[in-house]
Amino acid sequence: MGIHTRRPEEYVRPAGRILLDDHFEPSGEFYASGAYYHQRSLSGFHAGQRVEAELVPEPHNPWDARAVALDVNGERVAYLPAASAKMWHDVVRAWNAAGFAVYTGAETNRWTSGGGDRFGLTLPKWDWDSLLELAEAAGLRTGWAAAMAGLTEEQRLGLQEDRGYSPDESAVKALWNRRSAHPLFNWGAKRDGDLTERMPFWYGYFVREQMREEHEERRERLWFARSVRSDLLHAFKAEIRRRRERDREQSLVQRADQDERALRLQREGRRVAEIAAELGLTHKQAESALTRARGAAGVTPRRAEDLQDERRRQAAEAVALKRSGMTRAGIARAMGRSADTVDELLKDGLFHEAPEDHPERLALARRCAELRGTGLAKEDVLLRLGVSRKQALRAFRDASFLEADVRPAQ
Repeated sequence: MGIHTRRPEEYVRPAGRILLDDHFEPSGEFYASGAYYHQRSLSGFHAGQRVEAELVPEPHNPWDARAVALDVNGERVAYLPAASAKMWHDVVRAWNAAGFAVYTGAETNRWTSGGGDRFGLTLPKWDWDSLLELAEAAGLRTGWAAAMAGLTEEQRLGLQEDRGYSPDESAVKALWNRRSAHPLFNWGAKRDGDLTERMPFWYGYFVREQMREEHEERRERLWFARSVRSDLLHAFKAEIRRRRERDREQSLVQRADQDERALRLQREGRRVAEIAAELGLTHKQAESALTRARGAAGVTPRRAEDLQDERRRQAAEAVALKRSGMTRAGIARAMGRSADTVDELLKDGLFHEAPEDHPERLALARRCAELRGTGLAKEDVLLRLGVSRKQALRAFRDASFLEADVRPAQ
């Protein structure tokens, strides 16, 4: 295997950015592939150095058309393993098309082998739910549905052969012939095998997901059918179809109205927890409603200052609930958060109320504010604090709090 030279137009960094660490909790870690070919690029980092790696799809890579490279400071240092890249490639390209470069935190490695130093890169392992959430948010399921709409009924059924793992060749070929109409999905190269092997991962996954949903729907229909008399069965089936169509239309209208109400409440200054209580939703459902409403209204994502204000409001709410006699578990249920998150919110809330009562944390926050004032990049500031990454990130938030001179109401 050689080193791929990217074409000038193969990857142009979008203006926006998304850091996976800010949105998802890793389930473990793993070593990046291909670091052996990029030792010179990695040799400039010391062991254990925290960096941000940019995920860069390489659709013209002659060894793997679905490769995803890892760039640090604009220089390629490694790759995602091929099995992971097959899933991540289209997700990253979809986010790029939406205007966002995708980054992940990483850590450099150094060890001695054969009398010389070797270098590598360790990445956080994101679970399947995180990847699926990113895929759907980037529009891959919508894009898949559009691709399926261009097939005949027979071809769509052909994709379901062997539960979608060995689809009918003519159906796959029909998708291949229409590939230019669906640029979100990248097919593998000829060296990967036949068209079935080269088919985009998400085509097969969403086919299997649709089969699972249809199976559940069939089970529901069968259960209902057995509960009625046989001479009314056909009439009930027709009524069920009409009712489901009406319910689906009504549900879409109600959801759109609910989303608009959620956005209106937020613009009035209401917190997410208050919006959830007002609309009878969970915290996560309220956040999803706000995301849909902002997208429909063409509103850009919240600024960092807005996210910091929300964090402070949640911290104050957690402290208030604790003082009312609630247990941490009770607060977690009330706020729609995990117990660990509630624990962090309580610590933040107490610090916001009286920073002087937490001298060690206050000193670290002031040190962080001083470093930020010098113009250092975020990762350099975190590194110079000389504490664990978790403590450094908390100090970074505290520094923002001190700089804004915000104090919650007592």
